[in-house]
Amino acid sequence: MPTPAARVDERVLGAGTTPRFLLLTVLVLVAGLSAIEEVNYIVSYWFRSEDNALGGLGCYYAAGADPVGDPEANQSALRRPGVAAALDACQDRFEHRLPWWPVLLELALFVTAVAVLYWVLPRWKGRRGKVVPLDGYVDPTGEVRRAVDELVAVAGLTRSPRIVIDPAAHTPSAVVFGRWRRHTVCLHGGLLARRSADPAGFRGVVLHELAHIRNRDVGITYGTVALWRVFVAVLLPANVLISVAYLRRDLTRYPAGDYAATTVPSSVYGLLQAAFLIALVYLARADVLRTREFYADADAAKWGADPRAWRHGPAASADAGRVGRALTSFAGLWRTHPGWAQREQALADPVRLFDVQRLPMFQTGAAAIMVADWASGSATLGRGDVPGWVQWACTMLGAGLAAVIVGTVLWRAAVHAVLTDRRGASGIRAGLWFGAGLMTGGMGISRTAGQWLPERPHFMLPLLLIGAVIVWWTAQHAALWSRTWRGRTLGPVVLLGLAATWLVFGLWLSWWQSDGYAWAQGRAIVNGEGVLQLYATRYPGLAEADADALTAVVAVNWTLSRLGTDQFAFSSQQFVMWAASALWLLPLLTCLWPRATTAPRWAPADHVRTGPGLPVRRIVRCGIGGGLLALCTLATVRALLHDAVGPGPGWLPATLLHDSLGALVAVVAAMVVAAWGAGNGDRTCRLPAGLVAAGLTALLGLAWIFLLTSVDGCLGRLDVVLDTCGWRPREGWNHTAGVGLDVLGPGVFAVAAALLLLPGLPRRTAPAAQAPDAGITRRRLLVAGVWTATVVFISTSGLPLVQVASATPDGTRPAQARLPPATSPWIGTMRVLAWLRYGGRHHLDHLAERENAFTTAANRSLSYDDAAARVRPVCRDIERGVADARAYFPVPDEEGHRYWTTFLNQSERAAVKCRKAIDTESVTLYRAAGEEMRQTYFSHREFYNWMKTQVN
Repeated sequence: MPTPAARVDERVLGAGTTPRFLLLTVLVLVAGLSAIEEVNYIVSYWFRSEDNALGGLGCYYAAGADPVGDPEANQSALRRPGVAAALDACQDRFEHRLPWWPVLLELALFVTAVAVLYWVLPRWKGRRGKVVPLDGYVDPTGEVRRAVDELVAVAGLTRSPRIVIDPAAHTPSAVVFGRWRRHTVCLHGGLLARRSADPAGFRGVVLHELAHIRNRDVGITYGTVALWRVFVAVLLPANVLISVAYLRRDLTRYPAGDYAATTVPSSVYGLLQAAFLIALVYLARADVLRTREFYADADAAKWGADPRAWRHGPAASADAGRVGRALTSFAGLWRTHPGWAQREQALADPVRLFDVQRLPMFQTGAAAIMVADWASGSATLGRGDVPGWVQWACTMLGAGLAAVIVGTVLWRAAVHAVLTDRRGASGIRAGLWFGAGLMTGGMGISRTAGQWLPERPHFMLPLLLIGAVIVWWTAQHAALWSRTWRGRTLGPVVLLGLAATWLVFGLWLSWWQSDGYAWAQGRAIVNGEGVLQLYATRYPGLAEADADALTAVVAVNWTLSRLGTDQFAFSSQQFVMWAASALWLLPLLTCLWPRATTAPRWAPADHVRTGPGLPVRRIVRCGIGGGLLALCTLATVRALLHDAVGPGPGWLPATLLHDSLGALVAVVAAMVVAAWGAGNGDRTCRLPAGLVAAGLTALLGLAWIFLLTSVDGCLGRLDVVLDTCGWRPREGWNHTAGVGLDVLGPGVFAVAAALLLLPGLPRRTAPAAQAPDAGITRRRLLVAGVWTATVVFISTSGLPLVQVASATPDGTRPAQARLPPATSPWIGTMRVLAWLRYGGRHHLDHLAERENAFTTAANRSLSYDDAAARVRPVCRDIERGVADARAYFPVPDEEGHRYWTTFLNQSERAAVKCRKAIDTESVTLYRAAGEEMRQTYFSHREFYNWMKTQVN
C-alpha cells in the first residue's frame, strides 16, 4: 500500500528538484558574473592609457586613499569637497570603461551555449549509430512493447515515450532522455536479456525511468548537465586561471613591501574564493542529480515496483557508528548518483524527501549575497555615476532568488507535514544554516584588499541572525497557512508569503550591503559628535545643551534612522514599517476563516485534519497585558525624565530627544514580554503568534504615547515638557508618529530577534477544543480593526521629527571630512607620485608654460593693440588652466596642498588683472599683473621643491 508521503507527493507537491535546479542556475550565473567582471577588468587593464601605470589604484592614490589603511579613513578621503567628481574624471580619462553591451553580450553567449548544449545532448544520445528502435526485429512479437505500454498506463502518463534499445549496453538498466513532451526511454541490451528471468527487475527499472518523465525532471537533468559542462569548459578555467594569474603576477612583481601586503593576500583570497564557488556549484549539481533518483524510487515503489529490483550494491550497514555515518553522509554529498544505502533510507522513510536539508540552505545563503554583490558590480561596471536604484535592484534580485528557493523548500515541507499529520520543523535550524551561508558568502566577497577577514569578524554575526529569523518566520508562516487556508489552491497564499519573505530579506540585505559590511570592515558605527552637530541644525538650541549627555541618545536615533533612509530606491521609513508589519499582519489574516475539521479544498479528500490556527485568546490576552505593561513603563520613563534634563540652554530639544528614545525603549520592552508570553506553548507558530501579540502591544503603546503627550502638563510628576494643563492633540500626534516609525519598524524586527534568542517554555495543558465557528465574528472584527489601525497609522505617520537622510554615513557633513594621514612614508610617496602622474604634472606644467608665454608676449609687445592681440589669449588660457587645476584632486598632503593653493591663487590673480588691464587700457594695472605673474615663479618653485623632497 502506498505511503501517505507518496500520495501527498503525487497529488499536491510534486518532485523537489525544481528549487534545487534554480539554485544551481543561480550559482552558475554567479560564477559567470564573477568571470565577466574579471575579464572586463583585464580588458580595461590592457586598453588603459599608457600613463595609467598603477591600474585601477592610481586614481585612488591620487585622491588620497590608502589601500592598507582604515576603510573609514579612505571614505573620509573620498568625501572631501570635489574629490568624487575628480575621481570620476580621472577614471574616465585613464581607465578604459567598457559600455553596457559587452556584459549583455557575454551573458547572452553564455545562455546560448547552455541552450545549444541542452538541445544537442538528447539528439546525440539518441543518434542512429547508438540506439535502434524497439519495434521490428528487436521485438518481432510486440511482447516488450505491450509490457512497456502497460507500465506507461500504471505511471499515469498521457502519452507514451519513444522506446529504443542500446544493444551495446550489457547492464540491466535503462535511461531516459529528451526534452519537454519528446522523451525517449532507452532500454539496455542487458535489461532485455534478463526480462524473462527477472520480470520484477524489468518492471522496477522501467517504472523508475517513467517516474522521471512523470516528475518532469528529464529537462531539469539535461539542463543541469548543460550548465555543468559550460561551467567546466568556460567559467571554471576562467575563474581559476584569472586568480592564479593575479597571484603569480603579485608574487613576482611585489615580493615584499606595503604593496605586496595589499595585493598578495587579495590574490590568494581570490583563488580561495574561486575554489569555494566551484565547490558550491559542484555540490548543487550533485544534489539535483541525486535528489531526482530518490523521487523516482519513491514513485516506482508507489506504483508497485519491488525496491530490490534495482539494487546493485550491498545493503546498508546498521552498525557503522556515528563517525562512520557522518563520513558516509559527507561523501554522499559529492556523489551525483545516490548509493544504495541512501536509497534504502529514502524508501524506508519517504518523509526525508520533504525535510529541509542543510546543504541547500547553506548554498542559497551564500548564493544570495554573492548575487547581490556581483550583480551590482557587473551592472555598474565600476562606474561612480550609476543611480542608486540600480544597485538596490541588484540587491533585491539576490533577495528574490533566495526567497523563491528557500520559500519553495519550506512551503513543501510545511504542506507535507500538515497532510501527513506530522509536526513540522520549526525552521530555526534551517535558518541557522541559511545564515551561515550568508556569513560565508559575505566573507568570500572580500571587498577590502589586503585582509583575509573583515576588520571586525564578529560583526558578521548579524547576517546569521538575519538569516535565522527570516527562514524561521517563513517556515512557521507556511505551516500556519497550510493548516488554515480553505481555498482550492495554495498558490495565492504561497505567493503572498514569498513576497513578504522577499520584501523583508531585501530590506536587510540592502542594509547590509551599505552599512552592515562597512561596520564589519572597521567603519565607526556612528560619529556621535558629527550626528549631534547634524541634529543641532534641525533642533535649534540643541548645540547649547550638554553634549555628553546627548551623544548616546542621538547615536541610537541615528542608527535606527539609517535603516530607512538612503538604502532604498524611494528613501522612505514607511517602507521599513510596511515590511515589518507584514510579519505580523499576514499571519493575523488566518483568523478570518472558520476552523473546520473537514479537509480543505486544496488537499486530497482523505486528509481531514489540518490542525489549529493562531491561539487568538492567548494572543489577545498577552497583547492587552503588554499594552498595560507599556503604560507602566512609559509612566516610569516620564517620571525619570521629569527632572533628568536640568534647566539651561538647549533643555527643550534635549528633553524631546530623551523622551523619544525613552518611549521607544519602553514600548519595545513591553512588546518583547508580550511576544514571549504569546509564543510559549506552540512550537510550530511561536514566532507568528509572538509577533501578532507584539503588534497589538505596539498599537496600544502608541495610543498611550499619544494620550500622555497630548495632556502633558496635566500629569504632575509625569509631565516632561510643559507645566500648563491643556489638550494638545497635534503635539501628541507628532510625537507618536516619530516614535511609531521605530516601534512598528525596527522594533518589530528586534522582537523577532529576541524571540529567537530567548528560550521558550513548553505549554503543559493542551488548548481547549472549540466549535468550528466559535468566535469567528469576534476574530474578524479584531482582524479588521487591527489592520485598519495599522494601515492608517503607517499611511499618515509622515516623516520623522529628525530627517537625516542627507547626511553622510558617519553623521558628518561632507565639508568636515579631512585627508587622513598616510599609514607609512611609502604610501605618502605613492600618493604624491599618483597625483603627479594622473594629472597634477600636466596642470603644473601647463600653467608654468602659459606664464612663460605671458612674459614672452609682454616683452615682444610694441603697442597696446599688439599687447591685446598677444597677451589677452594667454591670460585667458591661464584662467582656464587654473579652473581645470582646481577641479583636479587636492594634493594628498596638507603642506603640499598649501603650496599648490598659493600657486593657483597667485596665477588666478595675475590672469584676472591682466585681462582687466587690457579691457580698461590701464597701464598701472597691466604692470601690477606683470609683477603678480613674476611672483608665480617663486610659488611655483616652492611647490616644485617640496614635491622633489617627497618623491626622492
